Amino acid sequence: MSVDHAGAQGDGLPCDSSGRLIPATGSIVPGGHIPALDGLRGIAILLVLFLHFAPYAPGITPPTALVDRLYLRASGTGWMGVDLFFVLSGFLITGILYDTKGSMHYFRQFYARRFLRIFPLYYVALALFLIVLPWQQSFDSVRRELRGDAVWYWTYLYNMRVAVTGFLPSSALGHFWSLAVEEQFYLIWPIVVLWLGRKHLIVTCTVAVVAALACRLALSSTGYVVLPDVWMPARMDALAVGAFIALMIRAPSELALVRRWARPTILAAALPLGVLLRYNVALLTVAHSLVALLSGAILVLCLTATPKGSLATVATSPILRFFGRYSYALYVFHHPLLWFRPVFSLAFVPTIFGSQLPAYLLWLAISIGVTVAVALVSWHLLEKPFLEMKRFFPYHAAEAPPLTSTIRAKSCYC
Repeated sequence: MSVDHAGAQGDGLPCDSSGRLIPATGSIVPGGHIPALDGLRGIAILLVLFLHFAPYAPGITPPTALVDRLYLRASGTGWMGVDLFFVLSGFLITGILYDTKGSMHYFRQFYARRFLRIFPLYYVALALFLIVLPWQQSFDSVRRELRGDAVWYWTYLYNMRVAVTGFLPSSALGHFWSLAVEEQFYLIWPIVVLWLGRKHLIVTCTVAVVAALACRLALSSTGYVVLPDVWMPARMDALAVGAFIALMIRAPSELALVRRWARPTILAAALPLGVLLRYNVALLTVAHSLVALLSGAILVLCLTATPKGSLATVATSPILRFFGRYSYALYVFHHPLLWFRPVFSLAFVPTIFGSQLPAYLLWLAISIGVTVAVALVSWHLLEKPFLEMKRFFPYHAAEAPPLTSTIRAKSCYC
């Protein structure tokens, strides 16, 4: 592939001496890891944790103070973290697939590495949640539901189960619907990337963004409530936005184009999104597309940020990168921890001018802290040993694209 290096350098993008894009840290570390992406994953998982933990502080009476209501309303925006995860997944997976298409063992290498990253933690967690915990008598109501839905979890089809029954109040595994969406994406997208050339892939991504929105609008108009939110074809716009960016940055002149449009896209998406959130309408239709575009634009700005600029500093902050590194285990284990919420109460925490915000914040700190501890154990005892086996399945690019070394990231939660 011929590359116009001047296209990137002439637009002020950070490039090395050979014209290759330099990630937000200003250096290319071994393995092609981009620290800024860890930061974005950190933001995504923190949004999800805020969404699921904030409203459930034990021993708290219904909020009456304005600050409490604002706090709970803010937590309701945490659903956007899943859309951000989808964008990052589409970006990273598409980059890997495109760089290795045409190489030997294209499918074997990809699926073996996905297996090592995803399946050990996923199925160990399911064994714990579906086999071990249901034996405890205190989980009677949960046990009945989990045993009835077990086959949907084991086969990565839980999103289709949710589409029929909705999110049942006794389930603490409802968040697994997004893992099912991504696994379904992994089954289809490698074939599409292998079959189509780059320009046709870009067109496909564009069509997918429009088609997903049309799908959600059609389903919502016919009375479906949950299906537009959990069905893979209805949620593929975020994955497609990430894939689109991965393909565009492989031609510096086109990278300059998406960078030029990143800030206007943020404004164009954020303003109507703010209105939708204010009035809590159309969240299953237009809002998801807006968040996908917003997340994609932020991703582009992070990829092209000045190495020592404010955006790069935030995106590569140690705290965000820490949460990003362990985001997969944090996501898998966080919600089931709510099963154990009744064991203590925060009713003893004093109020401030009638506000229970201190108790809310204490609960958020405790719940996130416990989840981090579980994730660290998971990483060192389970995930890391399997990840080290990836060395037996190295990626090989048939014709190394000019930007490969800057965008081939280590496996992460996707």
